[in-house]
Amino acid sequence: MTTMSTIRSALGTKVDQAAKLLADGYLFQERLRASKGRKAGDGCPIDFTFMGKPATLVRGSKGVDLFYNAKRMMREEAMPLPVRGPLFGAGAIHGTDDEVHQARKDNFIKVVYDDAQVERFKPLIEDEMRKMVETWGRREGNVYDDTVVAYGRAVLKWAGVPGSDVDLDPWAKRLGQIVEGFGHMPAGHTLAWVNRARCDKWAAGLIEKQRSGQINAPEGSALCEWARYRGTDGKLLDAKLAGIELQNSTRPAIAVSRFAAFAARFLVLYPQYREDIAREVETSGTLVDNEHAIAFAQEVRRLSPFVPMLPAFAREDFEWEGHQIKEGQRVIIDILGTNTDPSEWEEPLRFKPERFLGVEDAEAIKAFIPQGGGDVATGHRCPGEKVAVTELAATVSALCQPGINIDPGDLDYDPTMMPTRPRSGGRVQKD
Repeated sequence: MTTMSTIRSALGTKVDQAAKLLADGYLFQERLRASKGRKAGDGCPIDFTFMGKPATLVRGSKGVDLFYNAKRMMREEAMPLPVRGPLFGAGAIHGTDDEVHQARKDNFIKVVYDDAQVERFKPLIEDEMRKMVETWGRREGNVYDDTVVAYGRAVLKWAGVPGSDVDLDPWAKRLGQIVEGFGHMPAGHTLAWVNRARCDKWAAGLIEKQRSGQINAPEGSALCEWARYRGTDGKLLDAKLAGIELQNSTRPAIAVSRFAAFAARFLVLYPQYREDIAREVETSGTLVDNEHAIAFAQEVRRLSPFVPMLPAFAREDFEWEGHQIKEGQRVIIDILGTNTDPSEWEEPLRFKPERFLGVEDAEAIKAFIPQGGGDVATGHRCPGEKVAVTELAATVSALCQPGINIDPGDLDYDPTMMPTRPRSGGRVQKD
């Protein structure tokens, strides 16, 4: 079990900027820039010491090009164990490279990213959102807590996991806690490891039951495909690792509940957008695929702190933007800094959903990387982005319905806490 003391040990005796990251959270990157005398709009790379070794922080379109260049960057063990252990699971795709990564990524594309799979997800999330709104008419709701459950039910059913809502809800909450707790020391982090072990055992059991015929998950579902997936050696993945990738096909969708809480916050701060979204829902008759809700959701994803940055290791010595990068050196992409880079975005800190209206493919915007960047099919970009946008936009549509009242209290958040979200989670009631 990892504790704060073991994390400090992992960071080494020269804690340098690693200690600052733990203290500053999402403010780390800009404070680092300020400490180096850099202005907000200066996109130049920053050299610093991290975990006792040289590292380079990059951002913007050029930084994305470098970081997601698989010929120059590798991911194996780049993410420190206290993060990757509970969050991704042992042996997960996030820490693989080359043929192993590509083969496994092909399966993720098939079960998570393919348009037909996303279409299959839409009626499930629509149903869960409508049930959620209905419960708000009977009791006070909480956007964060309630979407953990709603997203969990929808994505687990979509993945082929059998069971009633009563069966699925505890697993949705455990998968949500892994994301909620991994960065909160010591109690939340410890519980995240506990839930990682529980979820690994549960998911491995699902894989074994699918393989033995005790479960018959729908063809093409994540459970079906991971149970029969074979690695580059031609062998089935062991049940635990297949179960971990089953979780990695579902847990990120549950983590979008953090964005849902931020969506509630932005709707309180910018209520002028509610009318257009509500009118759009009334016209379409559905909570999904509404253009204004999608644009609002994308802007929430751009501005809300979620993934602060991601690390990789350089495969070789090279010079980039006047900086010498050595083989084995960490290169870190500034996610939030890229999403708000003044050289990439007009009025970068202004909440302006209009910037996404008429955008057919937001993934093609190189500096828009709330869940990672690069090419989803061949690189390390999260394949769950379509599902994330679908469920978040459906939530925005639901929150804009007539009679929905979001409590404006306690919607601030702590930018030094990773991960963070509005303190209240977004209290809500329906008239």
